[in-house]
Amino acid sequence: MSKEKAYTIEDIAIVDDAVALIQRKPSSFVGDDPNGAYFVGRLVQDLILLDAGPLRMARSGSWYSVSAEKDWLMSEGGLISFEPFRRLMPMTSGGRLHDRTEVIIAALTDAVVTSGVDGVTWINGGPDHWKLPSDLDLSLTSKKGRIVAFHFSKFAIA
Repeated sequence: MSKEKAYTIEDIAIVDDAVALIQRKPSSFVGDDPNGAYFVGRLVQDLILLDAGPLRMARSGSWYSVSAEKDWLMSEGGLISFEPFRRLMPMTSGGRLHDRTEVIIAALTDAVVTSGVDGVTWINGGPDHWKLPSDLDLSLTSKKGRIVAFHFSKFAIA
């Protein structure tokens, strides 16, 4: 009969920087060969589970965008939080061990920008280095909702 190990508080590793963790071990989060469509699909799945639809997806070269009628980053009290881009957030409705996709996109793509009623916010990268294509519009058509756009190249994941 094997003896089970008794775990203690010292066995628990605290993740202080989720982005760095994901960048160190990308295959643990996205497999061996992700592409831009993979990240769009993961984000769309999350937004369906968050009931943020209807949704719209677009691509322009290496830029991808997902827009939703509901701003999924806004709390019921009207506060916007960018925490999903900074930390691992379990999403049990997505299945066992499913984390929200925003932090994975922030960690493994070249640039991420989001737009909502609060304006345009660059999560990583920036407008000086990552020019948005002219056919990628970050303006909200109904003055509500959220758009996330990201640039992904095969060199984004080292």
